[in-house]
Amino acid sequence: MKPLRFVRGTFVLAGLLLAAGCASDLVEPTTVPGSATERAPAGTANLGGTFVVNAVNLKGACQTIAAPVPCYSAFPTGWLFYNDQSDQGDPTLGSFVTGPGSPAHGVGSAQISVSGTQRRNLATYQFAGTPLASITALSYRTYNPSLGNPGSTTRSAYLNFNVDFNVSDTFQRRLVYVPRNNGVVTQNTWKEWDAINGGAALWSYSGATWPVTGQPGTTLKTWTQILIDYPNARIRPTDGHLGLRVGEPYTDGYTEDIDSFTFGTASGTALFDF
Repeated sequence: MKPLRFVRGTFVLAGLLLAAGCASDLVEPTTVPGSATERAPAGTANLGGTFVVNAVNLKGACQTIAAPVPCYSAFPTGWLFYNDQSDQGDPTLGSFVTGPGSPAHGVGSAQISVSGTQRRNLATYQFAGTPLASITALSYRTYNPSLGNPGSTTRSAYLNFNVDFNVSDTFQRRLVYVPRNNGVVTQNTWKEWDAINGGAALWSYSGATWPVTGQPGTTLKTWTQILIDYPNARIRPTDGHLGLRVGEPYTDGYTEDIDSFTFGTASGTALFDF
């Protein structure tokens, strides 16, 4: 099946939108991510069963409201810039730029810059509840500019999502795909990261130990091994955060550009071009 595309400035979706919830890789959060400004934009078109939606929904927004009222009134069905430290969407955390270089899709990319301990994501909740065994495509493209990276050249945005290993829909932290564990990070060039790679892609776990097997969370497991150890694993249904995260506790920080994200199941494959 030919992949559907999310064209920069528009969304091209294929019925992959599901309910979503909150996310944090540290503690069970109390806020509910989403976008108070999320709405069906004017000009939505139906092109042969493919829904094209204006990118008005791309940037999430959060207005802090006194507890216990959640800071969001609705769940996002698109993408948003998300702060992993405050557990909130924030449209000021990233920007859209031309280039750098020659992106594979379109003419620009989403750019995120961090410093110190900042941890920011280009995130979505639309794949919540998807069984890992049903995912057929999972990849993204990044660009590491040497000008914006004064530290290690191996830094690159990594993929992470809230995982439900045992169909309990409880907070069980995240699975994490780190590019430098899966190849060479090359600066000043676009590179695609295949987070399945025929089952050979290596993943870690954000908890202290992997459930059931008891190995340290830093132990790398292939995608195939994860499916064997956790055949019922899925992206958590009510807390379905999936993000491309930029930021670690580096004092010097770095800049990262993200061109595209591909997600596929037997129902179809969607290419999101930022």
